[in-house]
Amino acid sequence: MKIFALIPRTSATEIAVFENGAELLSETINHSALELASLRTPPEQGRYRFDSIIEAVTAAKLELEDVGVVITQLASHQLPPGIYMIDGSLEDLLSEDVIEENQYRSGVFAALMVSRYIESQYDGECLPLVIEPVVVSEIMPEAALSGLKGITREPVSNALSHRTAVAYFACYEKGKGQNEVRVVAVHLGNSISVGAYENGRLLDSTSPQDGEGPFSPKTSGSLPVDALIDLCYSGRYDMDELLGIISRNSGLAAYLDDVSLPSVMERYRSGNKKTVFMVNAMAYKTAREIGAKAAALSGNIDGIVLTGPWAAFEEFTREIISRVEWIAPVRIYALESEMKRLERAAGQVYRGEFKILLCGQDR
Repeated sequence: MKIFALIPRTSATEIAVFENGAELLSETINHSALELASLRTPPEQGRYRFDSIIEAVTAAKLELEDVGVVITQLASHQLPPGIYMIDGSLEDLLSEDVIEENQYRSGVFAALMVSRYIESQYDGECLPLVIEPVVVSEIMPEAALSGLKGITREPVSNALSHRTAVAYFACYEKGKGQNEVRVVAVHLGNSISVGAYENGRLLDSTSPQDGEGPFSPKTSGSLPVDALIDLCYSGRYDMDELLGIISRNSGLAAYLDDVSLPSVMERYRSGNKKTVFMVNAMAYKTAREIGAKAAALSGNIDGIVLTGPWAAFEEFTREIISRVEWIAPVRIYALESEMKRLERAAGQVYRGEFKILLCGQDR
């Protein structure tokens, strides 16, 4: 059986197709932010993403026959964490235009359309699923304040990665459930996000696609507001170009022109001065954000967990640990990517190891 996973980003859609754990296709489809913004409702945006997905799959000459599950992820304040069937009730719930959530809501509709497309093309059953790893309304009221009236922070982090690492730490280090520990979780990937978790609740998190937190291999992280506003009005870039730079072509991509983990590791270990400086700076920025999230937990922390693909970069994580190990014990779980976690969750559902929830159903 094949599994189709997709993750909607601010101006892109990431897709991957797996068969028996092997990745057959992995692609990031870039979109026009202006076109996405002109599509007001999640179903409209979902259709736009779906059309781009089918174009990409067709160009890759990949047959979607035998795809039994299509899965995506959601960040909503209306559903508790779990894996849900995308059905009519969920469609109705997510159809309303909610600007802060349209990115992920549109992914749900795109996943449903991909599922229906596969069923119509190959005359088989294809299960549309969505995993809800985070409830954005969990964050503290103090954390939700942006400082600018009319703008509310609703962070979208690498929550699936965070919660998996927190669960590992709780189980293997403390012999507890993830709802019984206080942890700062750090996802180290093409984007870097840092979250504070108290007994299963997300108190606060950076939102890398919104330009928060440390810079990463691809994202800019927090920027000086005055300089950013000047850049917006400089006439050098339009909206699409600037959003693309901030979310996909900043960080190591801009400074090193390289975001390949094996390549960056090799350059670092060969002593390339610019690479060493930039990676250590990224570690410093990440450590600084860990300290900020430690404050959200009032310093009462069971542990700090580092996860994601770049957690396998020993020199990088060593730099982070050297700056934060005084706060709490640090553990590294170099777990698979978000796409791989979606694939694993879909496989568990397909094998009957995970309960599928329905919108409005008691847990």
